[in-house]
Amino acid sequence: MTVERFGVGNRVRVLADVPGGNPRTPHYLRGRTGTVVRTHGVVDNPPDHSDPYPPLYTVVFPLPGGHDEVLAEIHEEWLEPVSEG
Repeated sequence: MTVERFGVGNRVRVLADVPGGNPRTPHYLRGRTGTVVRTHGVVDNPPDHSDPYPPLYTVVFPLPGGHDEVLAEIHEEWLEPVSEG
């Protein structure tokens, strides 16, 4: 059983690079900070993969100006915690 590292409300930063990691993480979000708004747990891989993916999270990223935001689903291997303060 895999335990999720992050919970709703946690601030996270998308890593700039994860060698061997899931390449589906958008380049425009790498290095950006956001807030977890939903956890999805471990997602089973389609038949062409042998292992489940790491836990998946929906993260919200504010855009400059404060009126708009981007939501992205990102696997745990791409995220690091952001300390408050």
